[in-house]
Order: sequence, then structure tokens, then C-alpha cells
Amino acid sequence: MTRPRWIAAGALLAALTLAAGPVPAHDHISRGRLVFADHEAPVVSVLDLDTGKVTHSFPITKADPALIGTAGGRFVVIRTGDDAGTIRLLDSGLFFESHEDHVNIEKGDVRLLDLVLTGDKPSHVVSGKNWLTVFYDGQRPWLGKSDPKVVALRLDALDNGIEPETWPAPAPQHGIAVPLGGDRFLVSVAKQAYAKGDDRSESSRPNGFEILDRSRGWTAVDSYNDTADPARSCKEFHGHAALGETHVFGCNARIEGDAASDGGVLVIGPGPDGAWGSRKLAYPDGRRASTIKGRPAGRHLVANYGGENGRPFEALLRIDPTADALAAADVFPIPAGQAVCQYEVTNDGQRVVNLTQDGRLRIYDIAPEWRAVAEFDAVPSFDCAWDAATPAPALAIIGNSAFVSDPENGRIREFYLNSLKQGLDIPVGGKPSAIAGGGAAG
Repeated sequence: MTRPRWIAAGALLAALTLAAGPVPAHDHISRGRLVFADHEAPVVSVLDLDTGKVTHSFPITKADPALIGTAGGRFVVIRTGDDAGTIRLLDSGLFFESHEDHVNIEKGDVRLLDLVLTGDKPSHVVSGKNWLTVFYDGQRPWLGKSDPKVVALRLDALDNGIEPETWPAPAPQHGIAVPLGGDRFLVSVAKQAYAKGDDRSESSRPNGFEILDRSRGWTAVDSYNDTADPARSCKEFHGHAALGETHVFGCNARIEGDAASDGGVLVIGPGPDGAWGSRKLAYPDGRRASTIKGRPAGRHLVANYGGENGRPFEALLRIDPTADALAAADVFPIPAGQAVCQYEVTNDGQRVVNLTQDGRLRIYDIAPEWRAVAEFDAVPSFDCAWDAATPAPALAIIGNSAFVSDPENGRIREFYLNSLKQGLDIPVGGKPSAIAGGGAAG
């Protein structure tokens, strides 16, 4: 049995006993389901969090897929990683009804939808405003002709078998399409230097965005793609999250004498007068963000931070989209100089849960200042490099719990975020890798 490590005013407190079975927070409230994949077997399975039993398993085309939860918590996107660029959707069968102090969950049937999406190199999957988008990047131009595109589906139409809509992208790119509500989408713009394929060192990451109106034939109605204006561009974009109608994008670092230099995050959204605009929040130093996460209930977004001179992302960056600037106090270094590896923001937006390669699960307060709250020995140490050959554990937040897969021991483990105690420890067999909800989402 592993033991939790507690941090309080710098002192190590006593370990608590691991719960042996499911412990519902309320007698009448379902805890939902957890979806997980396997590192070696081409299968996606469903774990019932009320019984601790695996209730469903579905064959897919390739082992170790990516699992991406969608807004609302009902559907899970399966990005298989096969050569056809296959995307599947799993219906967790969960329906949510919010009450003042909790969320009731009604359990329906679990099913793998018949819908199958394919294309060249699926990358960013985004959901919101009742839409789900998949951006198919296309192949690198010098490798031959490809089919970059955005596939958009209405989440409320998935029960009715309505066909998805496709927008053919003008050129390959490592792109993203963010639903803004109604028929408008914020879509990245391919760099011409990359699209032409003359310079094979050119990055596929875009430099800016346009708002496209689907009702007008995907016509551009606004642009944030002027590389001469730092407030209206995002060079070498990677990373996006939103708080309400405000969208934040990770841009390149500040690099002296480099045309790809940017030096901040781009904030796009409505201003005080309701009109949409953009501005740049400068990074506190010469590092950059490449992943950004947040929750609707929060005030801050949190990014990984680093990448300077090829170094790993060794810190977290707190981002207040309403602030005038980012400061050194917004940066939180990961203990022992480790890479950030995997992190999630809790549903209330107040804490970060961080799984590092030493196998420890750490919980931090985000504000008013960064603060370590608790630490657990969660899983054996692992290689968290994106191209690691060995299976890596994964982290997901469901309701008020953090779940960690343990491929080495064939288990899924739970850690309560309110009481800061250990919860379930469920053997599921195989080598569980990626995990996703559903469960009650805040």
C-alpha cells in the first residue's frame, strides 16, 4: 500500500488509511463512470464508480488512444492514433442535473456511436457552445497532397444521427477551431511559408486566427492574424483555454532577433463595450506556454511554462485574463526541477492537481498565492516524455476526485480533493493508460 504525503506549514502529517471500496459522497447520489484505455490492447472500457466494476468494453482500431472529454460530460472522444486518423465517440450514458450543493447523475445506456470520422492527422479536439470540432492538420506539404479540414458536430444532434459538417481548410497547419456560439468559430490561419513547403524547417504552428461564420459559407468576419501587430497575432501558437467568452492562446517565447519571437499569451474576447478585440499579456521572462487549462468556475487559467533553450516545461503559469500583466509571482516551479508532465485544474477552478514523473500526485492552491497543499505517492515513477515507449499513467478530474491510472500494476486510483484523502483503489487488469470522465462536473 502506498501512503499519502501531507504538506501543511512545511510539516509532514500522519498518513491516512486507503479506502477498500466505493464510498459515495451521498447515499442517493451516483458518482458516475470513468472511461479508460489500455496501453497494449485495442480496447476502451468503462468503470462504474458506484460499484467499482468494469461494465463495458469496446474494441477500437489501435491500442493506447487519446481520450478527450467533452463539454457537458456525456461524450468522450476517442482519438485512436491509427493511420486513417480515426475518431470515435463514446456515449457514457450520463445525464446531469445540478442542485445547489451537488450534481445528480442519471445513468443511461453506454454505447460506442456508429459515427466514424477519418482524415489526415487529427489534432486539436474542442467542445463548447453545444459544438464539437476536430481539426485535421493535413500532411506536411513536402510529403505530398493532403486534406486539411475542420469537422464540426452539434453535440445535441448526436442522438439523431445528423451528419457532421466539414470545412475544407485552405492549407495544412497544426490547427484549432474554437466554437464561439451560434454559427461562429475562431479558427487558426495556416502560415503561407509552411503551406508552400519550400522551407522544411518551418513550423506547422500558426501565427494567428480568424472568426469564421458558418451561416455565411464559413466566411471570415474578423481577423487576429497581423504578425506586425503583437496585439493581433500569436506567433507559433500552441495551447488554448477559455473563461466565459474570453479565449487565451499560448504564443511563442520572447527570442531576441528571431522573427518567430512573440513573448506572451494572446487574449481574444469582448471588451467592456461588448465589442470583440485582442491584446497581448507578456510572459514574465523568456519562457513560453504550450498547454493551457481552466474551469468555468475559476478566475485563473493555468499553463505549463518553460521550453527555454530546449529545456522541458518545468513550471506552471497562472493567467488572469483580466490582468494588465503577468508577473514573476504567477510562476510556480515544479518540485525538484521536474517537468510539469500532467496536470488538471479542479472543477471549482481553485486548485491544480499535478502528476509528475516521480509518481507523486501533488495538489496546489492557485491563488491568492501558489501553495502546496498535499502530496501522495500515487504510482511508480515513469517516463512522461510525449514519445515514451513505456506506458505512462494518466490523470483525470471527475467531480471532487482525482483519478490516476496505474499501468504498471493494472489499477485505477482515486484521491479526494475536498478531504485530501485516498479513495478507491480498483484493479482493472491490463495496462490502463488514458482516462476520462464522465462524472459530475463543476
